[in-house]
Amino acid sequence: MTGQDGSMLVSIVVPLYNETTTLSELVRRLMAVCATLEPRYRFEFVFVDDGSRDNTVEAAIAHAARDARIRVVELRRNYGQTAALQVGFEHARGEVVVSLDGDLQHFPEDIPVLLAKLGEGVDVVCGWRADRKEGIIRRWPSRVANWIIRRLTRMQIHDIGTTFRAYRAEVIADMHMLGENHRFIPVIAANLGARIAEVPIQNIVRPAGTSNYGLSRTFNVLLDIVFFSFYVRYLDRPMRLFGRAAFALFGVATLIALVLAFIFVTEGVPVVRERSGWFILALVLYIGGLQFLLFGLLSEVNARQYFYPSKARPYLVRRVVGADANGDV
Repeated sequence: MTGQDGSMLVSIVVPLYNETTTLSELVRRLMAVCATLEPRYRFEFVFVDDGSRDNTVEAAIAHAARDARIRVVELRRNYGQTAALQVGFEHARGEVVVSLDGDLQHFPEDIPVLLAKLGEGVDVVCGWRADRKEGIIRRWPSRVANWIIRRLTRMQIHDIGTTFRAYRAEVIADMHMLGENHRFIPVIAANLGARIAEVPIQNIVRPAGTSNYGLSRTFNVLLDIVFFSFYVRYLDRPMRLFGRAAFALFGVATLIALVLAFIFVTEGVPVVRERSGWFILALVLYIGGLQFLLFGLLSEVNARQYFYPSKARPYLVRRVVGADANGDV
């Protein structure tokens, strides 16, 4: 939404969960930073209370009463950071959307850096915590997860997990997140064809309170990595994955069967009885390969229904002849 003076509206989206101790300082620093970016940019602030159990929502509403640019969205209960970000994106009206955490581990003073990089023609700018200050228990799982994601998705972003990012609104409009997918927004955006860049940002240990959104759910992150590696490579061609697995199983089973047949022919050994373990293994592999193949076929049909839900017809028309062939009278 461009103003009459040509300024661009920027929506600052902040998910909040038990942030009473940091909210006032966050608002003060946001206002100070945004004042330095006017009149080129205009700002609105979307605070999403994710079912806080303290007085966060009341404090946010008090700030909204003093500044008409602040809008508070209160969720009925705690849904998690992904849902809070999604809600914030849906309520953002700006041409550019910036998301950051409300615990002051993200520096509002880095917003100009993200906006400047976005102005170079990219669609998403990710913050990169190049010098992380958290303890080793938080740093190393994050580094391992980022390395695995880069290997599986072929992305070159160093820090995929941080929520301090800037987006063009058209990218946000096409993005729908579930579960804990906020960590993988760059992967989702890249799959939508977005041009992605990153800039170093400052990082400190949370100044007050306890961490609400972290990498504590390591196993969930690993499961999400498996899904997104499939999402990026095989969403529109699942048969490639399941077909390869099927042929691999068929190949191993056939090799075992050929060896058993050779032993039977050359040595006269009743392999079904004497080598029953290998024989059963070959059968299991054949059955497993067949199941993978059938599952791939079903997945391929589902993929086509997902991408082209209205294209299927139970008939084919060769031609229509007559004055009203196009439906005109």
